[in-house]
Parts: sequence; structure tokens; C-alpha cells
Amino acid sequence: MKAEIHPELFECKVSCSGCGTEFTTFSTREEIRVEVCSQCHPFFTGKQARIVDTEGRVEKFVKKFEGKEARVSKRKRKQASAEAERVARLEREAKQAAEKAEEEKKLREEARQKRAEERAARQAAQAQKEESAEAAAEGAAPATETSDAETAVVAAEDASPAPEPAGANAAPTAAEDASPEASPAPESSEETEKPEDS
Repeated sequence: MKAEIHPELFECKVSCSGCGTEFTTFSTREEIRVEVCSQCHPFFTGKQARIVDTEGRVEKFVKKFEGKEARVSKRKRKQASAEAERVARLEREAKQAAEKAEEEKKLREEARQKRAEERAARQAAQAQKEESAEAAAEGAAPATETSDAETAVVAAEDASPAPEPAGANAAPTAAEDASPEASPAPESSEETEKPEDS
């Protein structure tokens, strides 16, 4: 081994500026100051004790991103915009479907009302037709009754005793009066008189 080529070894005092811990080790330097040691580092402790701000780096970082949203990758932005477009399209389709259903419902309601009006009109026309037929039947019935009454009066007049000649002519006149097509009594008397003139 060559002489005087190795560095000088010192018993070094190490001090942590984060937690204030001090320990000794061997080094080429006589004193070492560290920001984080095994007593305060999160890897060894499992918790974040405190942030040691060296030269204002933490403050610089906070100031840089203060009031700004975290950056999102292009892919995520594309996915978000595609999702928003899909949701908007679905909403439009749902709205159109609802409008179409409402319109169909309205048309069905109008058609139902129209059918109901037509049915009511047909029923009214049928009722009017039946009433006119009943009125015609009632109007015809009194006319027949009157004609029956007139025929009864005429028959009663025919049946009333009229001055008849005595003798053989009396029998034929009674038979003529009994028949429905009986002629009036004076005509029969004229017929009876005709043979006498001849």
C-alpha cells in the first residue's frame, strides 16, 4: 500500500436540524448537519412529523400551484368530454322521447274525443229518428180513430129507421142496409119506385 493516500478519519458529530437529534460517527469531516435523520424521516417513523423548508422550496411549490387546479392528462380530458357529450345526447333523446309520447297521447285523446262526439251524434240522430217514427205512428193512430168514428156515425145513420114502403120491397132494403156497401135509404126508395113507373 502506498503511504499518505488515504484521507484523514475523524470522529464526526452529526446534528439533525429537523428534530434536534445528535449522534457521533466516523467521517472525513469533523461535523455534519442534516435536515432529516432516522428519528424524524417518514420512512422510518411512518408519519410526517413536519416539513423542513430549506431555502423556501415548499413555499415556492405552494405559491406555484396556488389557486390552480391539478393538471389533467389529455386522455382524461377527452374521456370527460366524451362522457359529457354522451350524457347530453342521452338527455336530448329522453326529452325527444317524452315529447313524442306526449304528442301521441294528445293525438289519442283527440281521436277518442272525436269518436265520442261521433257516437253521441249517431245516438242523437237515432233518437231523433225514433222520435219522428213514434210521432208519425201517433199521428197516424188518431187519423184512423177519426176515420173509424166517422164510419161509426155513418153506420149509425144508416142503421136509423127510415120511412120504408110496406110490402115486398121491405125485405130487400133491410138486406141492403145490413150489407156494408149499403146505399142510402132514399136511393133504395127510388129503385123501388122505378118498377112502379114502368
